[in-house]
Amino acid sequence: MADSLCSQHVLARLDRLERANRRYRLALAAAGALCFAWAACSVGSQAGNTLSAQRFALLGADGKEKATLELDQKGNPMLHLRNGEASALLTTNGPSLLLRGPDGKTGAFVGVDTRNTSRLELCSQRLLDGVRLTVHEDGSAGAFVLDANGRERGALQWLPEGGAALNFRDGRGKIRSNFGLDDGGVPNLLLLDENGARRAGMLVEEDGSPLLELADDRGQARLHLTTLFDGSPRMEMRAGDGALSFQAP
Repeated sequence: MADSLCSQHVLARLDRLERANRRYRLALAAAGALCFAWAACSVGSQAGNTLSAQRFALLGADGKEKATLELDQKGNPMLHLRNGEASALLTTNGPSLLLRGPDGKTGAFVGVDTRNTSRLELCSQRLLDGVRLTVHEDGSAGAFVLDANGRERGALQWLPEGGAALNFRDGRGKIRSNFGLDDGGVPNLLLLDENGARRAGMLVEEDGSPLLELADDRGQARLHLTTLFDGSPRMEMRAGDGALSFQAP
């Protein structure tokens, strides 16, 4: 009887050990499978260098977004960095880069618009005044100074037909003076009144002769000073209808 009880006790103990051993092997197998899956994912991500998401956000210590990377409504990728009112926005919509200072207004812009014109703009906290640089598809280019109302007040331009010009405008946007070179390389200077009428002009003609012209408020030339082919001076005065009234010599 004692031997039988002893045998049953031994068999029960062996059975418990066997069950425990099976559970241990299953746990090891599961852990091994998890490690393999993790390693496979890690290797796959490194090999493909791909991390997919529709939007990425970088949060500050206060939980507010400091930076985002996402697509705009037109599907253009857009990177937006923020720190208080200061910000930087980079997008392929253009593409373009927009910077704002700590006041949230003073800024800079560089980009390419829908007409394939390259632009660089610098503005004050008023947003309208500043400097603009442009380069057009035809190769013409310009540098423009804008006043507090956003009106162009001064410009230096390389013209598409050739030549260059430096001009200044009044507060209404009308050109009041122009200095330039035409497409033939002839230098000229024009002064205009508030109505846009030419009042004074100077140029050096293609043959090398200088010319000074003064006009009335209608733009009608009234006085010419020039030199002849032999270098001798000549003056002409004209009436309001353009008729010659005096000439010397």
